[in-house]
Amino acid sequence: MTAPALTGRPTAAPAPLDAPPDTAPDASPRALLWRSLRARRRDLALASLFFSSHQLGEALVPVIVGAAVGNAVQDGTPGQLAGWLGLLAADFLLLSLSYRFGARAAKRAAQHTEHQVRGLLTGAVLRPTGGVRLLPGDLLSRAAGDAERVGAYARTLASTVAAVVVLLAAALLLVRISPPLGALVVAGTAGLLAAQHRLSATLRRTSAAEQAHQAGAAALAEDLIRGLRVLKGIGAERTVAADYARVSQDAVRAARRAASAEAALLSLGTAFTGLYLTAVAAVGGRLALDGRLGLDEFIAALGLAQFVIGPMRVVAAARAGHARALASAARLHEVLVTPPAVTDPGETTGAPGAGGRRRVPSDAGEAVTNRLGTDAVVVRSGGGDGGVAEGGSGGGDTGVAEGPGRGDASASERGAGGGDAGVAEGPGGGDAPASERGPGGGDASASERGDGGGDASASERGPGRVAAGPPGSDGVTTVLGDGDLEFRGVRLPDGSVLDARVPGGAMTGLVCDAPAVAEAVTALLAREFDPAEGAVLLGGTDLAALPLETLRATALVCPHEPALLPGTLADNLGALSDGDAATAEGARAALADQVVNAAPHGAGTSVGDRGETLSGGQRQRVALARALAARSPVLVLHDPTTAVDAATEHTIADRVRRTRAGRTTLVITNSPTWLARCGRVVHLHGTPAAARCDTGTHTALLAESPAYRRTVTR
Repeated sequence: MTAPALTGRPTAAPAPLDAPPDTAPDASPRALLWRSLRARRRDLALASLFFSSHQLGEALVPVIVGAAVGNAVQDGTPGQLAGWLGLLAADFLLLSLSYRFGARAAKRAAQHTEHQVRGLLTGAVLRPTGGVRLLPGDLLSRAAGDAERVGAYARTLASTVAAVVVLLAAALLLVRISPPLGALVVAGTAGLLAAQHRLSATLRRTSAAEQAHQAGAAALAEDLIRGLRVLKGIGAERTVAADYARVSQDAVRAARRAASAEAALLSLGTAFTGLYLTAVAAVGGRLALDGRLGLDEFIAALGLAQFVIGPMRVVAAARAGHARALASAARLHEVLVTPPAVTDPGETTGAPGAGGRRRVPSDAGEAVTNRLGTDAVVVRSGGGDGGVAEGGSGGGDTGVAEGPGRGDASASERGAGGGDAGVAEGPGGGDAPASERGPGGGDASASERGDGGGDASASERGPGRVAAGPPGSDGVTTVLGDGDLEFRGVRLPDGSVLDARVPGGAMTGLVCDAPAVAEAVTALLAREFDPAEGAVLLGGTDLAALPLETLRATALVCPHEPALLPGTLADNLGALSDGDAATAEGARAALADQVVNAAPHGAGTSVGDRGETLSGGQRQRVALARALAARSPVLVLHDPTTAVDAATEHTIADRVRRTRAGRTTLVITNSPTWLARCGRVVHLHGTPAAARCDTGTHTALLAESPAYRRTVTR
């Protein structure tokens, strides 16, 4: 699974429960399993103590009954019998309360152990340096099924300790009654454990295979559900259904093999306990016939022999539980030991606490002050200062709502008048962006205010500097040279080499013939991986030399398919914003205010999982508005409007250019609409062995470069 889209506010990965963020991964799955259990040792000790007390109480039942019967046979008085019955009642009260409190402690240990390993897994997946690229369904299977199995073993362990204790106690009691019977219990238990040890390795292997196949089926199911509309559009339902049926059947067969191995292990335990009980009955009966056992002793011996079958079965099942837990711990350990995709120079300075500040060493760039954490942002569906304006009948931002049934089709696949068509704004429209309003307007941008404006944007400072927010504000203050982005001999995954410069304070377009190359450049700028050769520089500083918090507070990368967060439209539009004004500005520029106005509950409308309640064009507009609201000094957009129609794309591109005036913006796209608004365009084309970069304006490249013309007009 790829790392989440980078945000304009640095965030620290949450620390797992009972484990510091810098805890080194365990050396082996076994070490991970036992460390997780040791973290809940108090609950495990209590559970083991109360379960042992419960088991001992049950073991005493046949002994007390035997003593009561023997006393009654030997002319016991009614008072003595009542005393024995009272003792039996006290024993039942003891074992009942012991189980009650033991079950509570065991459940607590299991839940907290499960939560701890799930926290460790989440921390590894969400760490800023990345590295874990498993499919979401696979990760979900590990975080749910495997973590649950590890947690369940905590209860199994407490029950096993109690079973071992009561087996020892029963053996001692039987030795006092008859040494041969005590030796028989010890020999039967030892033989059972030895036999099961040989079979547990098979169960461990089959259990791991079962979990892996289930994870594969879950991952495929998630992908199919997410792309269901596309699959229906191309008529591939039967093909993918057959693929899922095949994968599902493989998972079923793996589950059957694991169940067979577990059944073999448990049946072996059942056979051993049956043979043991038969042997005890035979030996005890022989001793009773020979007169070496009294009636009370014979009753107690048979009762104990029958009782210890339960603890022996617990011990038998413990091997199966341990094998399953160890197999799941191995799958969790695989994720935890995944090496990071990149290194973070900032880790050497120590992680700041939430809301704190950190000083970055001078060799990592110039002085950087990061203020972590953002205040909650409320997006209003009505107009007003800083809110998301509603489009009126005469407003400039009014547009045609997306038509029903359009789905995720791109503009090229829709007919005229398709869903996302917008109406170009008229002069003087009430919802015109800040840059179009006259001076003195309440939401006027910094470029239209006087030099002393407190909220002045980067355009007011001139293109020579990259900055975000005044010092001491709620933003992030970063000074990194002139804000240029430069690719120096960067070798991309396909083998081509990129040499290009993105000037600071301007909008630049990057055109790549191959979509995979465009995705690779986006990932490079997000530092999802580092180039094998060459370097990417920001303001003259290698990205690899910048602390990740510094880089991600300065450069915001919006991928082609950004994920919307579960919650409402307001939650997503304001996720990266430092205030209502920034949120409203981003929403107007991306025409996301139209999405809010068309939604049934306005800004409070839920977007569902990954924005499933929105169309493709709506999702893109909300994601773009979220990125613009961050007011990041450097913004990278990868094909931000492929799912909207041409008219809406023209309006959005115009507004983004005005909104981002004076800030560094790189648009990775083949769209002529965006490229025409870029002051500079870089075209990477040719074979990997003979790749070349052409630079110029969109108009000049169209006239002079046939390769560029073919790429952007196809």
